[in-house]
Amino acid sequence: MTRLLFNKRFRQTFFMFIGFFMQFWWLGKTKKFYHKDKVTQKYKVIYTAQAKKFARVAVEMGGLIIKLGQFVSSRVDILPKEYTDILSELQDSVAPVDSEIAVNRIEEELSGKVSEVFDSFAKDPVAAASLGQVHKAVLKNGENVAVKVMRPGIEATVALDLTTLKILIAFARRFTKVGKFVDLKDVYQEFEEVITDELDYIKEAKNIESFQESFCDFPGVTTPKVYWNLTTSKVLVMEFIEGVKINEVDKLEGMSINKKNLASILYLSYLKQLMEDGFFHADPHPGNLLVKKDGTLCYIDFGMVGNISNAMKENMVKLAMSIYLKDAGGIVEAFNDLGFLRKKADKSALTKNVKVLLTGFSEDGFKMEQINNEGFLEELREFLYEQPFQIPSRTTFLGKAIMTVFSICNGLDKEFDIIKNTKPYVEDIMSSDAVNPAKETVLDQIKTTFLKVIPTSRKVFNLIDQLESGEIRIHPSKAFEKNIIEQQAFQSRKIVIAMFGTGLLIAGAQLITGHQVVSIAMMCLGGLITISQAGGASGKKRRRRPHPNFRKAKE
Repeated sequence: MTRLLFNKRFRQTFFMFIGFFMQFWWLGKTKKFYHKDKVTQKYKVIYTAQAKKFARVAVEMGGLIIKLGQFVSSRVDILPKEYTDILSELQDSVAPVDSEIAVNRIEEELSGKVSEVFDSFAKDPVAAASLGQVHKAVLKNGENVAVKVMRPGIEATVALDLTTLKILIAFARRFTKVGKFVDLKDVYQEFEEVITDELDYIKEAKNIESFQESFCDFPGVTTPKVYWNLTTSKVLVMEFIEGVKINEVDKLEGMSINKKNLASILYLSYLKQLMEDGFFHADPHPGNLLVKKDGTLCYIDFGMVGNISNAMKENMVKLAMSIYLKDAGGIVEAFNDLGFLRKKADKSALTKNVKVLLTGFSEDGFKMEQINNEGFLEELREFLYEQPFQIPSRTTFLGKAIMTVFSICNGLDKEFDIIKNTKPYVEDIMSSDAVNPAKETVLDQIKTTFLKVIPTSRKVFNLIDQLESGEIRIHPSKAFEKNIIEQQAFQSRKIVIAMFGTGLLIAGAQLITGHQVVSIAMMCLGGLITISQAGGASGKKRRRRPHPNFRKAKE
């Protein structure tokens, strides 16, 4: 610690945070002299001032500080709204390093002069971020490429910043109350893992190829080609993509690109990543989503990727099914299994709150006009903050990514219909004979949920087991068989659509930041989807006589 104090960068970062801590400590000691409303106002002033100072220092210093600001901007369980509003606008864009320094590193990594490797090389970068920058070049065979080079010395800077952050977290855990309701150690580990991966371009190149393999048969989506013979851990050479950012609406219209189709392609490609691949692009901001002249969507910059475990998929389906059945206890249990509840959360009290929330849903679900009601939005936001929720580890980037994709889709198509765009995907999953991870996960969890919630369903599944073993044979008429297939497809679509709606509900609950209206609109729309599916399930039931074509197999 004493040695670190001689480092200017450490001192600047460390004492900035110590100053923040001291402001809170002093207000905590003096707040008894003020009215409650005055104290609340003073806290908000401190939050805003500190967030602005942090953003300013982050841009000046570069390195890991900018990444830290972006990371915590989505942690509404750690930081108040005044902080997240400002930090959510923090952009990873800094002044580039001198071109000669960048060229020297490229030549060291590729063991040759730039003039020997490339036919031409643009010394002015086309993009510069905190960890690296990108230059445009032309290979000897005439192909245009993007050369991504790590900033010289950034490894040491990142190591210093991580050490500083670790010391500050240890300080916060010991001297503040934050550590009592947030696992700061786990938050740090998640952040460290992501940053460490970003410092290795070999891993990024492998991520690109994994994505390419998964989307080779998916129309309208592509990624840059990687030139492995010119790629090292510090230099990445890939195809240069000529395109416009996906949010540059005027340019898209000038290229005669169908924006509605583009929104559908983006949405469906992300559903595939989350529900089938379990491997997703974790930073899908507009700068990393380029649209080519022919309308093809190109994902770039795979330094940040995420993975979804099978257990998490199953718990998301469990949550969807509990909402479908309006089972408050099941909803709380699913949130707990997903890691959204703090360790000492009062589950009984939360279950009662969820029951109250569920009783407010009509059979038709949410009315869309409620979303524009400022009172409703504020009440919903306060409800989420008052409950013992937290953002579980390993899901920070997932929630932020889903939120970003949803926002882009609505920017491209103001009438973007989630159900309409989800329907073809769901039908394809449920009708395909091929082995599909998404289909298997959904059906297995549906069976588990019904066995737990509806005891009589055990008889149904025993019947299914007998059918599979051949103990009972079914010889339905063609008309009856057609009706069964149609009903099965209908119910499957309802359940899986409810699951996707729940995914939106989760993402929206995670990210109530500066884009509050969009975030809560996302939650409301997710609730609309899931509850509307539940509503359709509760109609009047007709008694049916056993069909004459069912009969037991002969012994």
